[in-house]
Amino acid sequence: MTEIKKLLPNMDRVLVPIDRSDASERAVRFAACLLAPLSQDVVKEIVLLHVLGVGFLEKMAINIDLRIAALKETPLFKRLAREYIEKEVMPFMEEAEGLLREAGVKCPVRKEVIEGDPTKEIINFALKEEIHTIIMGRRRRSALAERVLGSCSYAVTHRPGRHTDYIVGLEEIDIHACPVPKILVPVDGSSFAHNALTEAAALALAFPKGTVEISVLYVVETAYEENDGEGQKTLKEAREYLVSLGLPEDKVESILAYGDPAEEIARIAEEGHYNIIMMGRTGKSGLRELILGSVSSRVLHLVERPTVALISPAD
Repeated sequence: MTEIKKLLPNMDRVLVPIDRSDASERAVRFAACLLAPLSQDVVKEIVLLHVLGVGFLEKMAINIDLRIAALKETPLFKRLAREYIEKEVMPFMEEAEGLLREAGVKCPVRKEVIEGDPTKEIINFALKEEIHTIIMGRRRRSALAERVLGSCSYAVTHRPGRHTDYIVGLEEIDIHACPVPKILVPVDGSSFAHNALTEAAALALAFPKGTVEISVLYVVETAYEENDGEGQKTLKEAREYLVSLGLPEDKVESILAYGDPAEEIARIAEEGHYNIIMMGRTGKSGLRELILGSVSSRVLHLVERPTVALISPAD
């Protein structure tokens, strides 16, 4: 497990934002399955975080005839907040920890409840606590709606700094089974793709030998079909790298496709029933990705069932 730890430097502590939603439950189930084999030597702590948002403050305001700004400082608010957390929040947080333990998670699990805007507080908490991996569920929302209205997962994946994010898809997850039997890793020869290959290999090695299959995918854009030779070379190097880390050769597949990269990645992932699409982060800021777009952002919007993992380098 020592070697796996070296391959997963961003996963020493993991943040899982939760609420009562179906998306949150899927995220917890995914985290339970993914982290159980890593929870003794790699993952040192899992933090379950619930943010009391505006809706909570509005509920409390009904009981107290004061401005919201002054409400939080009153003894009555503090008592009501404490009762609300004990009766409404802690039960589903305890249930979440129970799922983690049932799946075999051995490391400490910390439960935190804070107040504020969920998106901002999740990002601020991760930055303050120096947590570099977040696992969170996704809700059904179009790419346009996410960009115009904003979404928690979109903002979290575009926060500053180095970080790895697992945006859990709509696939049903059995906590007693491996959640990643098939991983798709798009490659282009860049260091960003290499980071994704490394994390995919580490996850595969954490499960019993032969449990996980990894497919490396190179997409040749239609306008540059002469680059298929480069694609074959990149696929060969990626395959050799995975095998050198200890993956069985018969569990590594190479795929060469033609077309729009984001559309081909999404199509192959859905049609091939892959559980995770693991992509290296380019390091663009949220604003640049909003204006220019990126393959990883488009894939995140195009797929629903698979989990999309966006991987940052360790340094």
